[in-house]
Amino acid sequence: MTPWKQALERQLAAPDSPPVLSLAALARAAANARGSVVPDSTLHAWIKDAIARNRLAPVIRGLYLNYFTSLPGRLADAVPHLRRDAVVSLHSALDEAGAYNNPPVGVTAIVPLDPGPWRPLVGRIETAQGPVHVRSMPRKMLEAGELEDRLDLARSVAHPHATPEKALLDWLYLAASPRSTLAPPAPHDVDLDVLKGARLNRLARRMGLADVLQRWRAGQFLVRRERHAGARPGRRPGGPTSP
Repeated sequence: MTPWKQALERQLAAPDSPPVLSLAALARAAANARGSVVPDSTLHAWIKDAIARNRLAPVIRGLYLNYFTSLPGRLADAVPHLRRDAVVSLHSALDEAGAYNNPPVGVTAIVPLDPGPWRPLVGRIETAQGPVHVRSMPRKMLEAGELEDRLDLARSVAHPHATPEKALLDWLYLAASPRSTLAPPAPHDVDLDVLKGARLNRLARRMGLADVLQRWRAGQFLVRRERHAGARPGRRPGGPTSP
């Protein structure tokens, strides 16, 4: 391996190296390691080799997970690169906290919805590492509550990541919205013992969801939602195939 490639890979393995790398970021890092611009063909050949050695993992065209680091990048880390201001929440945040008993397929995230004609892109994003399911909700609801209540700061270093309490309330908000097709989580799928009760109640009050949370806990929310929406019998609410 040539010296500049060795220097590049040491750079990408550094503790402060990002978990997700764009093609532009790799080009800059390669130029820094070589001391001059690396030709596109040479850079792409190195990227192909790094993928073959399982040191980079493609996400979408021009975006890669960094596996050189001791803590390899994950698909959730790529979410802000796929959708600006996206927060990992709902199924994924609950599952990662150990509070969800029905593991999701892919990553679930929410983008803020601001006033005005512009609407964020939502829906399923297919990536080489699995699907990312993106939904939207008003920014004032997504950002309701104190920062330490709504964001898991330990997990938000690489990407914004909701606390499990906020993730549950985001889910209930969307499930109660007539504009959303998301069904609520089944109460038996959520381990409430893992959640912090005081934080959950604070956030519920800030989001105006105290009554919704109470009904869901009592098992009344599901019945009300199914009757209102005319849900088909036998559909399991909140399953991994319908994030």
